Amino acid sequence: MGSVNPFSIGRRLGRLCGTLLAASMGCLAFAGTQAATVEAPRRLTLENAASFWSFQPVRMSSVPAVKGVAWPRSPVDHFVLAKLEEQGLKPVPAADPRTLIRRLHHDLTGLPPTPEEVEAFVRACHSTGQQRSPVAVLVDKLLASPHFGERWGRHWLDLARYAESNGKARNMVWHHAWRYRDWVIGAFNRDLPYDQFIREQIAGDLLPAKGPERDDHLVATGFLALGAKALEETKRELFRMDVIDEQIEVIGRAFLGLSVACARCHDHKFDPVPTRDYYALAGILRSTQPLYGRGPMGIKCVNDSELQPIGPDVDARAANAAEHLKQLATRVQERNDARSSRYRVVRNVANAKNQLKKTGADTTKLEADISQMEAVIKDWDVKVKALEAAVANLETNFPPQPAFALAAREAAKPEDSRIHIRGTIDNLGEVVPRGLPQVIQLDGLAPIAPGESGRRQLADWLAHPANPLTPRVAVNRVWQHLFGRGLVTTPDDFGLNGTRPSHPELLDYLAAQFVRDGWSTKKLVRSLVLSRTYQLGSELDAANHERDPENVFLWRKRPRPLDAETFHDAVLAVSGQLDMRPRPGSMVADLPLFTAHELFSFKPQLVATQMVHQHRAVYLPVVRGVLPELLKLFDFADPSMALGARDETVVPAQASFLMNSPWLLAQARHLAASILAGASADDKEPLERLFLRTLSRPPSLAERERFLGYLEQPETSLAGQKSPTTPESIRLEHWTSIAQVLLASTEFRFSF
Repeated sequence: MGSVNPFSIGRRLGRLCGTLLAASMGCLAFAGTQAATVEAPRRLTLENAASFWSFQPVRMSSVPAVKGVAWPRSPVDHFVLAKLEEQGLKPVPAADPRTLIRRLHHDLTGLPPTPEEVEAFVRACHSTGQQRSPVAVLVDKLLASPHFGERWGRHWLDLARYAESNGKARNMVWHHAWRYRDWVIGAFNRDLPYDQFIREQIAGDLLPAKGPERDDHLVATGFLALGAKALEETKRELFRMDVIDEQIEVIGRAFLGLSVACARCHDHKFDPVPTRDYYALAGILRSTQPLYGRGPMGIKCVNDSELQPIGPDVDARAANAAEHLKQLATRVQERNDARSSRYRVVRNVANAKNQLKKTGADTTKLEADISQMEAVIKDWDVKVKALEAAVANLETNFPPQPAFALAAREAAKPEDSRIHIRGTIDNLGEVVPRGLPQVIQLDGLAPIAPGESGRRQLADWLAHPANPLTPRVAVNRVWQHLFGRGLVTTPDDFGLNGTRPSHPELLDYLAAQFVRDGWSTKKLVRSLVLSRTYQLGSELDAANHERDPENVFLWRKRPRPLDAETFHDAVLAVSGQLDMRPRPGSMVADLPLFTAHELFSFKPQLVATQMVHQHRAVYLPVVRGVLPELLKLFDFADPSMALGARDETVVPAQASFLMNSPWLLAQARHLAASILAGASADDKEPLERLFLRTLSRPPSLAERERFLGYLEQPETSLAGQKSPTTPESIRLEHWTSIAQVLLASTEFRFSF
């Protein structure tokens, strides 16, 4: 089996402990907001699950009446204000326009607004007689932007454990994983209904489609192939069951908010998932072949797989590519055999020469043998060089290929799974027919025919409008990304150990409306950001904080740090260095396909020099174990697990990066040069421009005095830099240090 990352273990244990603590706190919070509570059972079973909140049908709750009738702007506000009034809390005033436009830009596109956009929005907010709200106009513009998909697609990639390498002991790169990334971004941009989004990822290859749409469906099933795998595991059945277990885990966590994979060894200890249900799902996935890529030439990975060819003329191109690969494999083997034969002759010559030195008898025959063997060396040199040239020619002159994708397809022969007692492959129990979890019974689903895997039925069950978990989990994730914490604060666990919703009626209202609106993510996002609750300020009210220090009841907008990608993109954007065009392909895809890893597993240095580019961070390479420093330091999601909520940390290592990173210093210098371009000798104008570009506001009087005073002091060189010598270079160094201060400031790095 592959190696285990101890940091990953520690993180999982920490998350588990946090989940258990949150569950107990959630129970208290939930109890405090209900007129009557029912004590939760110690364990959920198929018999008592219907009494638990998350397994009950979603109900379109009535919008509650409130005392402050003038405050609500939407049904969301009614639900929130009703709880605030119940708890004796009052919402803080609304955010000012400059704060609000930054918040909307960061949340919807992951990019900061330009100074021109800020000033136009401020003027619109202060003008009268407009037919439409300036906020609504801005929101519609941001939702229509192609950058929306880059921002919200990245949220889903956390759940899909997206990566461009296998991970584990043999960390082979996946040259074609980026197609799934681009499919996700496109799905969010075109507002693919969430139920269809599910179906395409679970069973896209089984949906009717032709041409480019067919290719899209195939690429979507890469969701099932992206997990880390121990490619060198010699027990084929163990490898197979580990892959299935990982697939069950990501399906359960991402779509249902349930840890279904916990039932591999025994009935789930807390949630209504018996072992039989686990192996019913396992049968569906045993009847599915994940396509994650063939091992490089010259490496014999035990558990190689094919890739999914896509694109025009796919059949002919795939056949040509397959024949070429066959020839390449043959020549590689012949070359390796020739190298071995040459080595044996060289070794024999060396041994004979040593014997010649030691013998005192007639050496005529031995000398003749050595001469003959040396001639045979020469022959093998010619053969090896010819075969090496043939291999190089085949590697560099490939015929036109189809495009390839990580994907999934039906196995040649569907099969049910036997129960693995205590989860081991050597202790098998009864056969379990392929099927769906019993805890949620839905009408209208087709039975699984003997000749099919059951993925189509699984997709229909997950995406069924009456499935109570799917829409609740989905809207809770959207709420979390907009408000900083979910109505259920354990977004991947809606089971017994998860927290109870702080606003259960609101959660159900949103879930029901989500389905009624055709599972539209953009409509849901729009309804939330146009609410008065979302547009609240983030100021701290002492009385509210004393009663509700965690802001459970949403009396203000919780400040939170920008995630790693948003911070990366914001720095490049304000420095003028961001290339907003989508990066075609991937840096990993640009690595040599056949030669780079012919004899060795993945080497980090192969991408270490290619980690920096000017495109958005969503296009940075995601190689398991070799993430860019900025992503690692600023709480990027572990790409080996489905993760619905990232950590939010503020730690000394981040401050050290902001002070010493050559990348940040370079961006600060670009920013300084940009704001000085065309400026007069007076420093007031560039200071104004610098603040407007980075913080979307002019400097305060105190800030203006402080920074202008600093500019009058002699300049000392920055770390690792030579002392400036000309007035222009001295001025640039002054402004670079000021730009770095603003880029590292809390106001720049946080969303308020």
